[in-house]
Amino acid sequence: IGKKEVVGIRCIHTISNYVNSRLTSVYQSIVKEIFMLRIIQVLIIALFAHGALFTMPASALSDMNDKPTTFDSLVSKGKWTVMEVWASDCPMCRASIHHTIDFQVSNPDVTVVGVSLDGAEGKADAEKFIDEYGLTFPNVLSNPSEIDQYLYTTAKESFIGTPTFIVYNPEGKLLAVQPGAVTEEELSAFIKKQDKPAS
Repeated sequence: IGKKEVVGIRCIHTISNYVNSRLTSVYQSIVKEIFMLRIIQVLIIALFAHGALFTMPASALSDMNDKPTTFDSLVSKGKWTVMEVWASDCPMCRASIHHTIDFQVSNPDVTVVGVSLDGAEGKADAEKFIDEYGLTFPNVLSNPSEIDQYLYTTAKESFIGTPTFIVYNPEGKLLAVQPGAVTEEELSAFIKKQDKPAS
């Protein structure tokens, strides 16, 4: 091999090493940026879920006529309020909704409200559920993230699933968040216990 060929080979190796080092550097930068973006994304999701970015109620809450509403407006002043969070595709909700109906009949002085997590896009499913079980108490539409945000900002509770019962005293204060099915007797006993004067 002549000197010119050796010089050429060395130049090629030098250029190759330089290109490889640059590519490695660029690749590492890209990987680092993707990693940082992923961390930021996770943090943003966590903040949204716990209401750290927005403390005002989300706007997804609406009545069955598509009119926006708020949780505060659903809570009666001067009387107890029991709110059941349900979903039309929730087997436990279907198996236990009769307890809420019985509670409403047995406690006409208590405001009962249903919150369907079917959302606006599942309004037809929610309406079918309401008709199927003959619900006469008012129902509104929401979604899981909105309920989670509301519970966290008002009671530092996380939303676990449907059904979930939220109970407010006559002053409008949230007293209990109870995941799972609750019977008419259990709800009535809880309210009577709270109403009982302290001895």
